[in-house]
Amino acid sequence: MNILVWRLLLVCVLLACSAFQGSASAAENREWEISNYRVQVHLAVDTTTRPQPGLKEKIAQHLERRIHATIYPLWSVELSHATGPLRHALLHHLSNLDQETEEEASLGFDKKMILAVVATAEGTQITCREMDRHTSIWGPVHSRNVRQSRMVPEQCFDLLRETFAPLAKVRKIAGDDSHVLLLFKGNRLPRRTNETPFARPGTVYQTLKIRTGRRGEARPDSINPVPWTYLTLEAMEDHAGRCRVHTGIRQPFGVRRRGRVEHLAIALGQSSQATRVRFYARHDQTQPLVGYEVFQRSADDGPSQPLGLTDAQGSIEVPSKAHVSTLFLRSDGKLLAKLPIAPGALATVEVPIADDTARLQAQAALTSLREQLIDLVARRNILIARVRERLENKKLDEARELIGQLDELPGRAHFVQLLATAERSGRNRSGEPQVQNRIEKMFADTRKLLGRFLSARQLSELQSELNAARQADAS
Repeated sequence: MNILVWRLLLVCVLLACSAFQGSASAAENREWEISNYRVQVHLAVDTTTRPQPGLKEKIAQHLERRIHATIYPLWSVELSHATGPLRHALLHHLSNLDQETEEEASLGFDKKMILAVVATAEGTQITCREMDRHTSIWGPVHSRNVRQSRMVPEQCFDLLRETFAPLAKVRKIAGDDSHVLLLFKGNRLPRRTNETPFARPGTVYQTLKIRTGRRGEARPDSINPVPWTYLTLEAMEDHAGRCRVHTGIRQPFGVRRRGRVEHLAIALGQSSQATRVRFYARHDQTQPLVGYEVFQRSADDGPSQPLGLTDAQGSIEVPSKAHVSTLFLRSDGKLLAKLPIAPGALATVEVPIADDTARLQAQAALTSLREQLIDLVARRNILIARVRERLENKKLDEARELIGQLDELPGRAHFVQLLATAERSGRNRSGEPQVQNRIEKMFADTRKLLGRFLSARQLSELQSELNAARQADAS
């Protein structure tokens, strides 16, 4: 009876813990969805080429007014004017700006957005870039050229909206591995329209695996992209975004959610520019994969189109035909990699691949050996046919001479030795287990051919037939 009571108590405790964890998770999600973005905007203006007095103030006032009228309370913005060396860096080195000081990191903002405005002879060049502090990701540089001066403040606001990359938590859908739900940060805050800000169908999201601290804060040393996995927003359903999963790995989000591990998604800014993808040997980044076939599939169920061969650097240009494309890398008819990419999101993508060079070298060595085997088998068959013809015509001496010629031909032992030498060669071995398995299978298949076509049984039978014919002739 006591044992039964203890079991019942244990079940109750486990159920209570499960309910507590569920309620804690729901509360955490709720807090996430009603939390706004603390955005810091650094504004740098240069009108030296074409002076425009008061432009900096006009832009600042317009931004504050437009943000408050359309985005608030999702954004809580602090706007600052860059001066000194920082201003010069923002104006001239925005694409290389990927570091921040400890003082900047402690300011407590969710987003740092840099807006650089430079007057030129042709108009006004506006560039913008975002740094997300939660994921430590610097986004791409967005730019546009404005010819009409009066449109500059509004274009600055529009570029800020275009550059902003919303964050969301990834939640799996039971029984559906091809879709997930996104819980957007601040999505349940009051808004001025029914439209969900910054959640546009077709937007591509990069996924990240983050280990958090006790208070839910991200640990900078534990932020890692989920490899070769992207999400495409299809529609908003009850304050959550339904996304299609594009991945090159199994179980990109794990079998189940674990305790302080969170999967986040951040929007990727895309452009019409092509992306250059470089393939290199996984064991040596300096070794490009040259002359490999690349195919592109723009839709999940569409046909694959040949894209071309990798160049001397192992790279190929992928046009921005779709939000997410799937690339297929082949070598000598063998599929080496299948991976999704987001063309236009990044200028270059580096892809480590299990080097197939050893397999190709082993295949070349085995092809040469098989050609020798084919030539030998042809010569053996011709001599065997001649021996049988001589035996039928009672030309026993000629048959004996032909059998002697058969004995002088290389036998199975010779080819087994050649095969073993080729297999031991370092050129024909790979440190990649998958490639090495393919190489070993090729050698095993070749051994079977040796046993099939270089059997000593045929020669023994011929010798027995000759001996029987000679005995019959003697009697």
